[in-house]
Amino acid sequence: MILRDIFKRIADSLNLKPQEKTVDHVYSEDEGINLTAAVANRLATLTMMDSGASIDGDGARAKYIAGFLEEYLRDRMPVAAEVSLGTGDCLVKPWTDGKRIGVDIIDNENFRVCDSIGNYIRSILIRCDELEQGGETYQRFEGQHIEDVDGVSVLFINQFVFKGDTELTDQSKWPVAWQGIKQEDYIPNVDQLLMGRYKCPTVNRADVNSENGVKVTYGLDKVLEKAAEAYSRFNEEQKKKETMIFADRTLFAADGNGTRQLPPGKQKLFQMVRGKDGKELVYEFSPDMRTEQLEKGIEVNFKMLELLAGLSAGILTTPTTNYATATEMKANLQLTFAFITKFREQLVKGTEDLLNAVDIICNRNNITPMGTWEVKFDWSSSYIENLEEQFNRLMQAESIGAVENAEVRAWVMDEDLQTAEEKVKEIGGGKDDDF
Repeated sequence: MILRDIFKRIADSLNLKPQEKTVDHVYSEDEGINLTAAVANRLATLTMMDSGASIDGDGARAKYIAGFLEEYLRDRMPVAAEVSLGTGDCLVKPWTDGKRIGVDIIDNENFRVCDSIGNYIRSILIRCDELEQGGETYQRFEGQHIEDVDGVSVLFINQFVFKGDTELTDQSKWPVAWQGIKQEDYIPNVDQLLMGRYKCPTVNRADVNSENGVKVTYGLDKVLEKAAEAYSRFNEEQKKKETMIFADRTLFAADGNGTRQLPPGKQKLFQMVRGKDGKELVYEFSPDMRTEQLEKGIEVNFKMLELLAGLSAGILTTPTTNYATATEMKANLQLTFAFITKFREQLVKGTEDLLNAVDIICNRNNITPMGTWEVKFDWSSSYIENLEEQFNRLMQAESIGAVENAEVRAWVMDEDLQTAEEKVKEIGGGKDDDF
């Protein structure tokens, strides 16, 4: 049974209605030229470059959230950012064994939004896990939805397990790894789902009111195809016009049976013939390649892909470096930076929701004492600003007291703010001292 039908069956049992979506598998294809994956990877890298986030707070809860965030930023967030751009959107869903909290990345294919108001999701269905056991395939699904009960917002969580296309309502028949999970659970006084969501900023032109995200190269399948064809033509011509040496058969050594043998490993280079026109014993075939024209064909197709995706040149094409001024450089990169800025807004919202979900899980499992905390994001603009400009701006801000000496040191020495503050104190560089 296809995934869509299982989602519908689960939705019917919960009186939910999943929103229609068309799943695109282009990003996950691992053969051929996957330009969607290439664009998603480069944009995600530029988005996260020199950026980070931190937690303000002194209690045990703040320290726990800070540790979780540090690991998440390092290992999972860059992957989730790329997946959201390549598939349209993705979920970052925390899970716990009661002591530790991990994060699963759920790509666009494996969830269905059922009820939402803008970017606020009230109900969702998720394919969380899959196991192969005894030659059978087991899948675990989770439904989360929020209801108002007597004026209190309550999060309801339901688990469903399928063996093939058969639902296993008897939990004792579930795989052992899942038997500790409650089939039905609820958490009162919670007004969000236990997850974050990252959505690609590309507009869903087929349904502008849909909450379903679309990949960064949405609507550009023909352009992607043309770009791949241009690359294939280049390689095909290279293959056809490789140098070959035609040599008279009498020049090759014979084996014990008198059969002439080409040099080992050189069968493609040498062609055994009789002397050309009965005279030449060896002659070379080495036609000129249309390298420049073919490379231009690839570049033009890549440039068109960037243009139609709403990006500046330099994502797939060769970056331009002959700018006369820094202003010209910035102007040329503005489209990509504008896209990155919009995407960062999605990352902020999704990460805040994820951390709030972690906070709820901590409360639910008594992982740490309760406490207050606040997340702060530090997005870099180094993609369009050179280091000298950033340094000058920092120094000007420091000179008027807009930033601390420690903030300047943290940037210059690539230190975290706490370490920079300690170093400034050690060298006697208080706020009122010269840096």
